[in-house]
Amino acid sequence: MSQSDCISSRGVGFLPDVPKFFDVLNDLWHPETNPEGIVNLGLAENLHVNPHALTYGDGFTGSKVLRKAFCQFLNRYFEPRIPVIPSHLTITPGVGNAIECCEWSLFNSQDQGLIGRPSWIAFNYIFGIRAGVQVREVSFKGLDPFCLEAVDEYEKEYIAAKKEGKCIQAILLCSPHNPLDSMNTAEADKRQGRYYSKQALMAYMRLCGKWDLHLLVDEIYALSVFENTEMEDAVPFTSVLSLSPEGLMDPRKIHAQWGFSRDIHVLTVRQDFGATGLRIGCLISQSNPVFLKSLESFSLFNFPSSLADNAAAALLMDEKFMDSYISLYHSRLEESYKYVTRFLKKHGIPYRKSNASLFLMVNLAAVAHVVSDDDILALLRKQKLYVTSASGYQSETSGWFRVVIAHPQHVLDEGLKRMQRALS
Repeated sequence: MSQSDCISSRGVGFLPDVPKFFDVLNDLWHPETNPEGIVNLGLAENLHVNPHALTYGDGFTGSKVLRKAFCQFLNRYFEPRIPVIPSHLTITPGVGNAIECCEWSLFNSQDQGLIGRPSWIAFNYIFGIRAGVQVREVSFKGLDPFCLEAVDEYEKEYIAAKKEGKCIQAILLCSPHNPLDSMNTAEADKRQGRYYSKQALMAYMRLCGKWDLHLLVDEIYALSVFENTEMEDAVPFTSVLSLSPEGLMDPRKIHAQWGFSRDIHVLTVRQDFGATGLRIGCLISQSNPVFLKSLESFSLFNFPSSLADNAAAALLMDEKFMDSYISLYHSRLEESYKYVTRFLKKHGIPYRKSNASLFLMVNLAAVAHVVSDDDILALLRKQKLYVTSASGYQSETSGWFRVVIAHPQHVLDEGLKRMQRALS
C-alpha cells in the first residue's frame, strides 16, 4: 500500500502545489545561526521592529521554534508512545482549522464523518462550508456514549451509510466531548465532561481498522481536568498518541489535534489556556508524512499570525510556568465546579457530574414553569443571561442546557442569580 492510499484523491492532487519558496523559508540565511543559508531577496516583507515576527517567518505551517515548543509540551503532558518531533505536526490558526485541514486532504467532497450527538454545532461548518464534507451524527438511544457498547452505534451508522451509498471516511472523537452526554436517567450515567477511557479509545481504533477509517481525536480539553469527590470512578485523560495501533488500525490514519483555541472565523471556544485570541492550534499525524505534505499546498489560507506564533512558543517553552499554571487551572476548575453545583443542589436543579472540561449540563426544564427549550431560553434572555441548550447541539433529550463554569466567582454569582430570577 502506498502512502497516497492514506489520503484522499483531492489530497493527492494538492501535493504538486506546495509553494516553491518553502525550501527558502526553511533554510534562511542568518550571519550567526545559519551563515550557509539562503539569502532571501525574492519576497517583499516588512522587516521593521521584529524581523522574524513581521515576516513570512519559517513558512506558513508554524515557526521552527513553535514546532519545537509544541513537541516539548506534547511529550511532557500527553505521554505519546512515540516522542513527537517537528516533522509529525503542522501549526494552524486554531484547532477548528486543524480539523478542517483533515477534511480537505483526507476526504473528498460529499464524503461523511461520524460524530456522536449531541456535538458542537460548529463542526457542521468546519466540515462543510469550504471542504464540502458532511457530518453524520450517531445516536446512542440512552446508552452511555463513553461506554464500550457505544462503539457499536458508530458501526451501525457506518453500515447504514454504506447501504445509502454514502462514503464514510472517519470518526471524530472529542476527549472530553463538548457537549456529549448520556442523557438518560440511570444514576451511574449522570455524568458529562468525561474523557474516553483507554479501553474505549482502543475499541474505536479497532473499529477504524475494521472499516479502514481515519480516526480524528480532538484533544483540545486535554488538561481541563479536576478532582471531583462526587465521582469515585473518574476516568483520567488518555491521549490517542499514547496508544499503540498495532493490531488495531493503520497508524497512518490516526490524527490528533490540540491548541489554544478552536477558532473558525467568528466562532471561538475557550480551552485549556482560555486563549482564543492567539488562534494557534496543531495537527499531529505521526505516521503520515504525505498527508502533512499535502497541507502545505493550501497553508497560505491557514497562515497563523507570527506574533501569535511567538507568544505561543514562549508560553509552551516555559516548563516552570506551565506546571504552575496547569496546577492553578485545575484547582480553580474544581472550585468553580463545587461552587456552581452547591447552587444547583440548593435549588433542586439536576446536573451531570463531571471531572473535565469547562461546562456543566443542567436540567433547567426540571424547575422551569414552561415546557420548551426555546421558552426557557427566552426567560433567561429576559434576565440578560445567555446559556446554550443541548437541543441546539442535536441532543436526543430536551430540557438540558450547557453552563460554562470557568468564570471568576463574581461572574458566576451574577449569572446564577439571574438564572434563579428567570426560573422562579
